[in-house]
Amino acid sequence: MRKNYSKIAFYVWAVILFTLTSIPKLQSPLDDSLNIDKLAHFIVYMIFAYLFMKMFKQDQYIQKLKLLSILAVIIPIFDELHQIPIPGRSFSYFDILADFLGFLTVIIYFKIKLKRSKLIFNSFK
Repeated sequence: MRKNYSKIAFYVWAVILFTLTSIPKLQSPLDDSLNIDKLAHFIVYMIFAYLFMKMFKQDQYIQKLKLLSILAVIIPIFDELHQIPIPGRSFSYFDILADFLGFLTVIIYFKIKLKRSKLIFNSFK
């Protein structure tokens, strides 16, 4: 049952994310002097990656981390490329970097979580 909620949350987040990145001339209501846009990219894709991983059981994490690593490269590039024809939007290498770092944060988190769970499991043998 919990995994169903995780799947729903992931797909809803993915639709919201794609919708927001497709709106012409959408700008952050916050002051961009602190480069809030890049922080937003980092956080949004970190949440995306986290929700992706939460759809799976812990014994599937190794396999899914490999897939997430591939998605971490493909999705940020696709996100920026699909914005090129949208009025008021532009391609940004720094957005790709921020998106990738959001993914990378989750990948590292789950690798540490896996390593710790293996250590705990091995200590009970």
